[in-house]
Amino acid sequence: MSEVNERSPYFNEAGPGENNDFSRPANRVSGDWSAHIATTIDRLAALLEELDAEAWEAPSLCEGWRVRDVVGHLVWRLGASTGEMVRSGLGAGLAAGFNPNKAIDRIARQEAQASTEQLLASLRDIAASRLRGEGRTGIIELTEAIVHAYDITEALGESLRLSPRSTGAVALARLRTGGKDARIARTRSLRATDARWQIGAGAALDATAAEIVMHLFGRKPLG
Repeated sequence: MSEVNERSPYFNEAGPGENNDFSRPANRVSGDWSAHIATTIDRLAALLEELDAEAWEAPSLCEGWRVRDVVGHLVWRLGASTGEMVRSGLGAGLAAGFNPNKAIDRIARQEAQASTEQLLASLRDIAASRLRGEGRTGIIELTEAIVHAYDITEALGESLRLSPRSTGAVALARLRTGGKDARIARTRSLRATDARWQIGAGAALDATAAEIVMHLFGRKPLG
């Protein structure tokens, strides 16, 4: 799918009856998202710290993964250096018959074997490193943080307050990459009632930012 621009239906001006209290996410999603990644991971860690052992073993919205496995994936995906990711990815890929999905699953489950305390400490280290300007800080990493945070909280029925700028950017970036679940934005204006942003065109469809993001990434239906 080609990159969205201001003349695309995703950026239509407010039409008759459209609620102007909802704003469009900024067109530019590239750049340094370090502070937003840090905040997302820090708030997720705070929520996870309050969970009991049963919740850590509960299924997430990421198919086949427990809450613990999602955390393990985040620890690897955001905590490992690029070199470490390449080396571990090659090793897991070899063991998984060079199936990338199986390799990622293998790594997540290996990381998830750490204790709850170790996983929480790793998440907090990731947040601190981003505040120091270390590590990868682009929209891809922000997307990993937000989508997988919601994989956990939405599955558990928990609420996670995140920056509207962050969630809006992730939703908009998803539209730019396409995918069957993003097609709804061609005919509906998706309005995040808790974050006050909207994307898409057409009749309004109201939901939370988490519900919209989860739909765009194929986790659950919307509307």
